Amino acid sequence: MKEFLLLLRESTDLTQMTPEEMQADMQAHLQWMEELVQKGHFKAGNPLDTEGRHIRGTNRLVTDGPYVESKECISGFYFLLASSLEEATTIASGCPALNNGGMVEIREVIETHAAEG
Repeated sequence: MKEFLLLLRESTDLTQMTPEEMQADMQAHLQWMEELVQKGHFKAGNPLDTEGRHIRGTNRLVTDGPYVESKECISGFYFLLASSLEEATTIASGCPALNNGGMVEIREVIETHAAEG
């Protein structure tokens, strides 16, 4: 099996969710993760804090987040196990982030010799 990274890109409007809506969204993700575990496709995954930092360029300019200048933010990630990009895409189409207008970026993880060590 190959490993794929799913980056969940969601609208910053999600910060306007009620506690009940947040709980329902989290429950949907937990349920989806359990389905992935049962089918042997789940490796890891977690939500990300809304705050963070960027480091840019040769001068190593550091800027803080959240990134209000962007229309979407990376809210979490999953590592999936799948035989191909096509299979990973099919699996990712069930991601609950899509129910709120989010986007899921799917990228195959390329193993390097350093990672095996």
